[in-house]
Amino acid sequence: MKTSTVNLEILKEFGVAGFEAARNLGELNLRTWEKLVEKQTETFGLFIDAGIEMVKATTELKDVKELVNVEMEVAKQFGEILVTKGRETLQVTTDARDDYRSWVEQGVEVFTQQVEKSAKAA
Repeated sequence: MKTSTVNLEILKEFGVAGFEAARNLGELNLRTWEKLVEKQTETFGLFIDAGIEMVKATTELKDVKELVNVEMEVAKQFGEILVTKGRETLQVTTDARDDYRSWVEQGVEVFTQQVEKSAKAA
């Protein structure tokens, strides 16, 4: 076993590496959360827009057949856009999965290097 100075230096390096990993994880979580909230907000906006169009059609159109046609068109457009937003959200989660995997792999690599360095010092 080396001197206490060497042991303290090893502990310091582990601490710094751990803090850096935790900071990176926090940043990754924040970026992912922001992207998901953005997609959720966009989707909520779609619900609002479709609702406004339905109310507008209900108040402006007097012919039932025309009203049904407009409502069907609004529902169709809403569904198509909703599917697109779903795909975009799926891509966000896929990207996040890849980012988390990369973070874990990097953490394992750093930890392995620290352990090897500590073993050599001991």
